[in-house]
Amino acid sequence: MKAFVQTAVGQFSERDLPVPQAGPGEVVLRVRAALTCGTDLKLLSRGHARITLPVTMGHEGSGEIVEIGQGVTGFSVGDRVVAGISGPCGTCDECRRGLANLCSAGHADRAWGTFAEFLRVPAPVVTSNLHRVPDDVSDEVAAFLDPLASVLHGWDRLSHRGHSFLIYGSGALALLWALVIRWRGGRPTVAGRRPERLALARKLGAETVDVSAGPPDQFAADFAVDCTGSAEIWERLPSLVSPGGQVLFFGGCAPGTRISFDAARLHYSEVSLVGSFHYTPEDARAALKALAGKELDPSPLISDRGGLSEFPRFLEAQKRGDGIRYAIRP
Repeated sequence: MKAFVQTAVGQFSERDLPVPQAGPGEVVLRVRAALTCGTDLKLLSRGHARITLPVTMGHEGSGEIVEIGQGVTGFSVGDRVVAGISGPCGTCDECRRGLANLCSAGHADRAWGTFAEFLRVPAPVVTSNLHRVPDDVSDEVAAFLDPLASVLHGWDRLSHRGHSFLIYGSGALALLWALVIRWRGGRPTVAGRRPERLALARKLGAETVDVSAGPPDQFAADFAVDCTGSAEIWERLPSLVSPGGQVLFFGGCAPGTRISFDAARLHYSEVSLVGSFHYTPEDARAALKALAGKELDPSPLISDRGGLSEFPRFLEAQKRGDGIRYAIRP
């Protein structure tokens, strides 16, 4: 099969790999749609402590089951499905506490490698985080399950004592946040630098702030959500929420980053700092339900479409900041 493989930091190539076979508890998918993501760029530019190279690239996608391993029940060859990345064990302390997104076993063997013709879905993911796609949900829309589930997980991390949101960043995840906030009755403001992305944010119902000259000196949101992974922005956001406000650190900073905050601001204004990482199978099911119910439509975030051979061109566009998401149909 054709696949794009990252071989080292800053290096990837198209490879001809053996078609994966389904082991016990596993399934193999023919990839029907895969989406580019900023995580692909981060992994390519700086690697990842939990991902060993070489690795087949891509992690947002949907497909059709072409092979089922021994012991798999509830799925059939020909089913259209979408897999969450992780497969939590359900028995560790984190899982028992409702923190399945933090289950270390769940991240030991991820459903990774959607920029290929076929994808092996590990047994733990099949057991807890593989979802059948409804007939009226397109392959491309189903592929948004992973980022949307992450946003819904972040949403549930907030207290929701308020309605106004400052979303810092204007990429795909920031715009998904705007869609979710509008759907849930909140008022989103997207802060970004690129006029075309801010224009799209306005079409999606958000207000916008141009921060091409730097962060605003003043803002008074009930919530601020970082979608940049920038240490500078993390430090600035507590000053941009109202007393009693919450700051959600949604975009991950580079490993080893250290952040400092004004202790008086946090203490005397009761500003809360909240982290958000990944999502649970329950979040994934909620995301698919929202997509199936047409409660929000992420398809305007797709800037272009093409075959697997178009991946390098799409990746270069993402590096330049052009477009939002690119859909690949292997």
